[in-house]
Amino acid sequence: MSTIDLGRPVGSEEKRYDLYGGVPFWLVRNGIEPPHAPLTEDINVEVAVVGGGITGALCAHHLSEAGIGCVVLDAHGAGLGSTCASTALLQYEIDTPLHELAELVGTNNAVRSYRACWDAIDELQAIAKRVGHRGLERRPSVQYASRHRHVGDLRKEAMMRSAHGMLTTFEQGSACRAWLPFDVPAALRTDQAAEMDAWRFTHDLQRHDRERGVRMFERTPVLSVEENGGGVLLRTKGGFRVQAKYCVLATGYEAHGTLPKDVVRLHSTYAFISGPRKAQQAWPERALIWETARPYLYLRTAPDERIIVGGRDVPFRAPAMRDALLDLKCEALLKDVRRLMPDLDLDREFSWCGTFGSTKDGLPYIDRASKRSRIWFALGMGGNGITFSVVAAGIIRDSILGVRNPNASLFRFDR
Repeated sequence: MSTIDLGRPVGSEEKRYDLYGGVPFWLVRNGIEPPHAPLTEDINVEVAVVGGGITGALCAHHLSEAGIGCVVLDAHGAGLGSTCASTALLQYEIDTPLHELAELVGTNNAVRSYRACWDAIDELQAIAKRVGHRGLERRPSVQYASRHRHVGDLRKEAMMRSAHGMLTTFEQGSACRAWLPFDVPAALRTDQAAEMDAWRFTHDLQRHDRERGVRMFERTPVLSVEENGGGVLLRTKGGFRVQAKYCVLATGYEAHGTLPKDVVRLHSTYAFISGPRKAQQAWPERALIWETARPYLYLRTAPDERIIVGGRDVPFRAPAMRDALLDLKCEALLKDVRRLMPDLDLDREFSWCGTFGSTKDGLPYIDRASKRSRIWFALGMGGNGITFSVVAAGIIRDSILGVRNPNASLFRFDR
């Protein structure tokens, strides 16, 4: 038997591990949802999901759709961690380019990882339609070469993706102007991408699932998760017990320090959104735009012709240090965009910063605490954590059902 001692629950008043600073736009746009009651009694359930953000919501949705009973426990309020600070660029591209990932994990595993994220975009669209979420919009994704020396690798990347069935178009010089409003040495384009309001999607998903029996408890910090024979016992700060057959830890970057291995590096990232713009769309097709440099600048559109800008990542030190850089970093991001598009009508209305994790190969960790454990970690990492969360939800559901998932071996702790 194993026990994961969360001690002072991460994110609690005893040990506040802030996941963002500033004013995330999505909270301002949507407002806070009516709160759910905390857990006030001992309960038994098939699966206990710890974490009420988008990862926990997707896991609970996959489980409930498969007829598996579950509850969701969150230390604070649903979606008030990394989810509300997400800029939600939905891309299948992993932060590690495919041709580089192939050198790290082998071509077959690299392609399968990319394909899993490719499929996750379509699955997210299907889920959004099923639960009545109207905020997901398909967009093309355009990655441009930040330097002339990046052109060769960008061409190689486009060729390798297309060779494995992920159609990607590569252009150089003036031809890129069909995709971008500024000059670049080269760029690649794919239609397999989207954007959304991750906070609204999470609550639409949870509302749909509650109507189908999923119970949600907020303000219910979990102190420990203990395997006890044929199940898992969760102890909450309120003194109540949740006896489950399985547990899913979907606490995102708050899980750092509770993992069976030290596999995650934390970073701070920065973003701002402009005010409403009356001008026509700022660039062709409202594409998701990002670059080859690291850390990379990225841009997307939002309602009311707003523009979201993000990047300027630095290693995470502490919430106070991260937040102290907010104004400086966002002002630098504004200057970055003005250098590319000096005539663009752009200001800063809301600015925020967040914490995210990365791994040595850019892949997430979706695995059990040990080989025979009933405790799952669902840890999406990097710039496309939402698509990784879809993959995690499918793997965990299949494992509980006793169904082999071909992607499970790609994201183990011991890979």
